[in-house]
Amino acid sequence: MPDLQRLKLIVSYDGSGFAGWQSQSRGDTIQDAIERAAAKICGCRIAVHGAGRTDAGVHALGQCAHMDVPAMKLPSHRWPSALNAHLPPKIRIEKMTRVPATFHARFSARGKTYRYRILTTPVLSPFEIGRAWHLRSELES
Repeated sequence: MPDLQRLKLIVSYDGSGFAGWQSQSRGDTIQDAIERAAAKICGCRIAVHGAGRTDAGVHALGQCAHMDVPAMKLPSHRWPSALNAHLPPKIRIEKMTRVPATFHARFSARGKTYRYRILTTPVLSPFEIGRAWHLRSELES
């Protein structure tokens, strides 16, 4: 087995049209898309591990993940542009760094922040479609 390097990914995505983060048999998740892109670069299956999961249609800004890749394939600083070239435009690798093999995106996390956007307006702006839940009336307290 070749020497592996562990890479930490910072991923942002527009989750509309995807079945969430975690791999599904249909292959239409964020994790599936990143794994397919990595396989195109490496020529072998690469498992991507996320810090958490999102549901279908949910977006993420700066989600952490990691993957182990052959050390000789590409230097770590070239991986983001290589992956982004094979990913749909709704998924972007913003940053990638080499980390120790003891790092795990889920178990090394120190915290997570979730933000929910609920708009209570009669009409939803076209700029907000897919970016917030829309209720046509006020929320009751």
